[in-house]
Amino acid sequence: MHEGIWGKEKADRQEADVYDDGYLRVEHDKYYVECGGQPLYNLSRTEFLILSRLARDFGRPVNHADLWGDVWEAKAGYNSSALKVHVANIRRKLAPYSLDIVPMVNIGYRLIKTADSLS
Repeated sequence: MHEGIWGKEKADRQEADVYDDGYLRVEHDKYYVECGGQPLYNLSRTEFLILSRLARDFGRPVNHADLWGDVWEAKAGYNSSALKVHVANIRRKLAPYSLDIVPMVNIGYRLIKTADSLS
């Protein structure tokens, strides 16, 4: 009887550990990203963690401090320049896949599909 409950909880956890909208797939626990069926292997660990966090709230803004805290945890104090550099690198790597990270002044960043990918 409990196997069904535990099995459902495990399935729910696994589902929560994957973002998949049919174009972008992020397997958060496996450090795997795929865009349009093509794996992205050129992301650093930090870049993956930033992208993973943004994918969890795809299209919605993620606060600078929340993003920093989720990626660096308590290991380092907030550094806006470092965050901007990592985001710029990710943006460059996502551009061929019609994905972008949009800066939101005094708020944070949000991950979006660009006009090219909407058609």
